Amino acid sequence: MLMNVTYGLMTGIGTIDRLKKKATNTTGNSAEEPISLEDVFGMKRNITWLLPIEPMLPDYDRVVGFSMPQRLLREGGENTSVC
Repeated sequence: MLMNVTYGLMTGIGTIDRLKKKATNTTGNSAEEPISLEDVFGMKRNITWLLPIEPMLPDYDRVVGFSMPQRLLREGGENTSVC
């Protein structure tokens, strides 16, 4: 399991995506980039990833893959339209 996580961080490909690419024989057509350790553990130097608190991430929306409308409205971002 630790090897799968390490491989995923180094290549940017998760286990399911890797198995799908292997089944369709498209492993060479990969455009994923390695995952930054800042995206995993946050930006602060203290060990906050052990505690269940919201981490300080460089770009929260990019890391989690979505934006909540309430967060966009609260932070007053440039893209406040809700689709």
